[in-house]
Order: sequence, then structure tokens, then C-alpha cells
Amino acid sequence: MNLYLIRHGRTSNNLEQVAQGWADPDLDEVGFHQAEMVANYFESIRLDQIYSSDLKRSVQTATPTSTKQAVSIITSQLLRERSMGELENAPMAELRHAFDTEVRRTGESRFRCSPHGVESAYDVINRVAEFAQSLSTEQGHVAVFTHGMAEECLLCALLGAPVESSRSFNFDNASISTLTWRVDVWQLETYNTTAHLVG
Repeated sequence: MNLYLIRHGRTSNNLEQVAQGWADPDLDEVGFHQAEMVANYFESIRLDQIYSSDLKRSVQTATPTSTKQAVSIITSQLLRERSMGELENAPMAELRHAFDTEVRRTGESRFRCSPHGVESAYDVINRVAEFAQSLSTEQGHVAVFTHGMAEECLLCALLGAPVESSRSFNFDNASISTLTWRVDVWQLETYNTTAHLVG
């Protein structure tokens, strides 16, 4: 089985460094163009399944690929971005400050704390791991469209890495990472590829 992980295309919130979480903005003009470029990447690959977060920016990124491949999008809330709680649409600097303050106040790991109702990293990886389990019955070529932190945690879940390793990963908008199932383990083949966005 070949698995393709795709982060959604750009939104105005990405450009402005705003925490989106479960807020549901559309892609911006660049993001819609990126979605078309992702579809072009898959021109020589016949996809068997396309999964997406149910949030608009992810579905909008997946739609050109779905149309060109004539494969329906299966949406899942398990693939949503981390909920930002009361900090939805807050500047990223404010989010970082909230985490720093909560860590100092509670002594908790930043992976366990949830300031202002933000979904903890442990909660995110448990959620996306449930989706990862469902992939065990899939065959062929499968594309998964999701979000930055959700993808970081999903990659950890697939590779059997702890959630703390998620901070080692960073995915650009509309990037593609590929994995192959080999006997009994996922092998990471390519990481955060953006060459398809050039031109």
C-alpha cells in the first residue's frame, strides 16, 4: 500500500499567522492554485481512496484531485486540525504565550496541557491514531488530506513514534509526504515534498 499525506493549501490565516484550529476559512487564491498543482502531481498515479478532514480548507484542497481521479472524497472528523478552543483565530504568538504560561503554572508537559480549552497534543494523536488504525484494511494508493499538526501526529502514529516527536516535523501548505507499507511497518519514502508547486 502507498499512502500520500497532503497538508491543505494556503488560507489567509496561514499568511497572517493566525491559529485556525476548527475555524473553517476557505483557501485563498494561492491555496486554490496549490490544490490544482496537487491534482497534477497525481496525474500518473491512480488513487483508490481519497480521505479528507471535513474542514473546508482540506476538502477544497482535495476536490481537484477527486474530480480528476473520479474518486469520491471520504471525510472524517478524526483528521481535523487541533482544536484551538478559546484561542481559535488568535495570533500564533498569543497561542505560544498561552502554552508557555500554562506550562509554568502547572508544571505539565506542553504536550499534555490545554490552555483555554486547546486540544492537547496527546488528545490529537489519540484521535488521528484511530484513523491510522482504519488504514490497515486499505490496499493500493490512498491519499489523505489534512492539517499541519494533525499530519505531524498522524505521521508519529504511523511510524510508532511518541507524540513528542511531532515537533520534529513541519509541513508546508499543499506539501506531499509518502509512505509505503512493507510487510509489517510503514516506511517514510518522501517528506514535505513541494516540487509539484513550482511552475
